[in-house]
Amino acid sequence: MGMYECYDMTNRFYISLGFKEFEVIESIWGTDNPCQIYVMSLKQ
Repeated sequence: MGMYECYDMTNRFYISLGFKEFEVIESIWGTDNPCQIYVMSLKQ
């Protein structure tokens, strides 16, 4: 969050659906474009 507004909009969308941020990996695409992994439990 906070790097690009279009990514922030996407992140807020997933968070609004109940996804949680699991991990941010900067080593895949670099620090300017970190890989964000979101997860959601399917078991209720």
